[in-house]
Amino acid sequence: MSIDRQRRRLESHVAGGRLDAALALLAQWRESDPGSIEPELLHARLDLATGRYREARDRVLAAVCRLACPARLARELSNSLKIFVAHDVFVEWATRYPHRKDIAAIDQALIASDLSAAGAHDMALDWIDEAVAKSPSDTICLVNRALICSYLGDLDRARSDLNRVIGSAQDSAMAHWLLARLDRQLPESNHIDRLRTTIPFCTDIRDRAMLQFALFKELDDLGDFDPAWKALSEGCALMHRHQPYDRNAQERLFAAIRGAFPAQDAAVAPVSDAPVPLFIVGMHRSGTTLMERMLGSHSSVVDYGESQRLTAALRYAADHYCSQLIDGELVARIGAIDTAEVASGYLGEGRARIGEATHVTDKTPGNFQLIGFIRRALPQAKIIHMRRDPMDLCFANLRELLVEGARYSHSQEDLVHFHALYEGLMRHWHESYPGFVLNVDYEQLVADPAAESRRVFEFCGLEWSPQVIDTVGSAARPVSTLSSVQVRQPVNDRSVGRYKPYAAWLQPLQQGLQVARALP
Repeated sequence: MSIDRQRRRLESHVAGGRLDAALALLAQWRESDPGSIEPELLHARLDLATGRYREARDRVLAAVCRLACPARLARELSNSLKIFVAHDVFVEWATRYPHRKDIAAIDQALIASDLSAAGAHDMALDWIDEAVAKSPSDTICLVNRALICSYLGDLDRARSDLNRVIGSAQDSAMAHWLLARLDRQLPESNHIDRLRTTIPFCTDIRDRAMLQFALFKELDDLGDFDPAWKALSEGCALMHRHQPYDRNAQERLFAAIRGAFPAQDAAVAPVSDAPVPLFIVGMHRSGTTLMERMLGSHSSVVDYGESQRLTAALRYAADHYCSQLIDGELVARIGAIDTAEVASGYLGEGRARIGEATHVTDKTPGNFQLIGFIRRALPQAKIIHMRRDPMDLCFANLRELLVEGARYSHSQEDLVHFHALYEGLMRHWHESYPGFVLNVDYEQLVADPAAESRRVFEFCGLEWSPQVIDTVGSAARPVSTLSSVQVRQPVNDRSVGRYKPYAAWLQPLQQGLQVARALP
């Protein structure tokens, strides 16, 4: 039986709910071709779909170690390792993989992006360069290389790749959006007319939203606020329709988190000798990347970025997969979770990259939802909570095209709702674990970076030096976030009060925040 036919039969069994037949087919496949990794990857996918997260992860990692992976399955394997946040195994596999030249260019470009997300930036660049060499005009290859180059600070190369895509037969909305972000646009040098010409012909809802966000960014750079607001409003409306925010579900989740970690709970696990985790949390656009850059300037600190290692360790300990950072089922299983296993899983992943560092940052803003888990499993951790003026913070979320996990960011009313939940949960953590979380105000950090960063370094048990605030001097370090361009500039207060030119249109946001603040 051909591989394609086996796959089709398997998919038919799964779609029809015939799981026993699917497992029997996989067993036959494995027996007839014991050296094939494909049935293991398909079995792991089936494990995930049927709620066996631990089995799925263990199966994939075991398969990587003992079975060869043909080029046609390299992307599927890469995606599996990404889902399981198996960074060390992934990088080791990519380092020794013998069939790179046989991988399709697009697959290789996507693997390169996964490597970049895992922090292997130099290797990612090597893989993406080879992908572009295979298919020099392919949009996916060029856009992914531009994104990786922007993370590495090579903006000239990123511009070159994006300009090769724009206007080509494979024109890409993402290319327009990324290009708008690379520079501050000027009256004599911008892409506004081109964007306005392109938007009416774009039918894909997400692509059209991306073009509107690009247009907003360029008009905002020029201070042309009326049309900028119109573009932002249209982009947000498209995203709100594409990814609606479920207020009731969010309320239930936050209530469940508070219930799982009552204020009187003071249980802690033994302190480990492993590197001290420095969790930098808050809402998106609160200054978490700037704080990570400062901490990462210390010779004993590795800035790991947005790693997802904590939620991966929780998923494994709870034997439950969720596509988001956390869900209700994961919270419901908190009582059965082995905190030592969470700590071991979290601290064990990424060791190849962390090396001999004494501290390691974890800049995943949404980890503010997981502070109770951190307290139980990693009591030696330090948590830095980045705060920001609510109007500036919410507008900064509104104006950015954020990821799937920030559905609240496309509506003023939804932002008011989520911000209130966020502030309420942070109050709960401070009441539950006094002194465990250090609040840092973004406005104070940019107004007096030396004094404020000294306070943070003292909290983390690190020696402070003036190089901490030299973000330009640390420009060579990769930055895998939307702030990759901004954070390489000198520390400044230009983002303070950014909402004010749009204040007339932001009345629902301002009034909603005021009402929320007045509530008990």
